[in-house]
Amino acid sequence: MQKLDKEVYLGSKKYQFSNNQGVSIISTEYREQVSENWHSHQNAHITLFLKGGTIEKRKSEDHIVTAGSILFYHSDEVHLNQKTLFPSENINIEFDEIFLKKNNITEEMLRIASGNPLKTKSIILKMYKESLTKDIFTEDSISMLLSNYASDINYVQNFSNNPNWVKMLFELLNDNWNENMSLNYLSKILNINPISISKHFPQYFGCTYGEYMRRLRINKSISLIQKTSLSLTEIALECGFSDQSHFIRTFKEYTQFLPKEFKSI
Repeated sequence: MQKLDKEVYLGSKKYQFSNNQGVSIISTEYREQVSENWHSHQNAHITLFLKGGTIEKRKSEDHIVTAGSILFYHSDEVHLNQKTLFPSENINIEFDEIFLKKNNITEEMLRIASGNPLKTKSIILKMYKESLTKDIFTEDSISMLLSNYASDINYVQNFSNNPNWVKMLFELLNDNWNENMSLNYLSKILNINPISISKHFPQYFGCTYGEYMRRLRINKSISLIQKTSLSLTEIALECGFSDQSHFIRTFKEYTQFLPKEFKSI
């Protein structure tokens, strides 16, 4: 079995940013066959898959990975990849012991936070964009983003113990992300007072109803931008936005990238 050192991945390194606070951002691309043997990484990391895909096997589970997938890796966690599509590309946010000890964060806490994929994608892309800026504010900005990300730990932990209507609402919104459902419509399906939904939604979902639906739609657009030849207008309409301008504004708010910039990553 191969153990990869800090900031080393099987693919070709396309971009790297490291700071003195124990966080590294590495963009990796795969354009040809790499080792399909079991391997592990020295540091814990979270990976956002931008393009392509793979079948990843771990000791206890398998993952079918596509553009937009998020996976967390503990340090020294053994895994292998098979049937990788070319080209594939991902962004890895890597944390070493310096960061964990300094911020009193454990790997398990990071794994729990990654259970909120909508927020995780947004944080990763904002960190990546910030790292490209490389000015005197970059390191502090990345630290603030990570601090905000860590706040999702309680959200994910609590979500698993939510009332049944919250779980039903979660499934309903994620299955019908491109529909414009009013609170009154949702309340009839769930048999819950619309005032109760409005009052408790931020507590259970970490944001307002409108913000959550926009996150879902931007989340869907991420894979469309990277793997299709659709125009921005077509993608905007496909993802439920009223026009291209609204889509571009929302995409930049969520990722810090303009859609055309994101496509060229």
